[in-house]
Amino acid sequence: MKKLIVAFGNEINRSRIAEILETGGYSPLTLCRSGKEAIRAAAGNACVVICACKLADMMADELAYDIGEGSTVIAVGKPAMLEMCECDGLFRLPTPLKKQDLFNSLELLSSLERGKSAVGEIKDGGKETVSRAKAALMEKCGMTEPEAHRFIQKKSMDAGLKMAAAARIIENFYC
Repeated sequence: MKKLIVAFGNEINRSRIAEILETGGYSPLTLCRSGKEAIRAAAGNACVVICACKLADMMADELAYDIGEGSTVIAVGKPAMLEMCECDGLFRLPTPLKKQDLFNSLELLSSLERGKSAVGEIKDGGKETVSRAKAALMEKCGMTEPEAHRFIQKKSMDAGLKMAAAARIIENFYC
């Protein structure tokens, strides 16, 4: 699993997320108060940043843009705030946050990173699989159709998988 960074301006929320992650077996963690602090903590390395939708110095989509290649940002916030974040590959988790949704998102990212090949045979050429995976990302992560397509495309390239194989991994998690 990539390095985990938790970035919330509110100390209580930052501590709660860190505690949830540690009880789920995810550590070590780097705790940050701002987007710039998270970018410095990443130091150009691939990581997963779990952050508030709005940080003191930037929005989650700005952080996702600035954090660098190979990194993923999971934004947590009220649905109305999450709609304001527009960036390819930005995971959106609405509050109240369910532990299982957070763990499923991290496990999905980990599986895509490992390039899990136990995806089975894809008989439809992958188009239906990709469509179902996009629908799942749109429903579970609040992505638009183009964002979901770009996310599958980017993660498949990062992991060295065919797009249909990456879509199958996503489909197995959410469907």
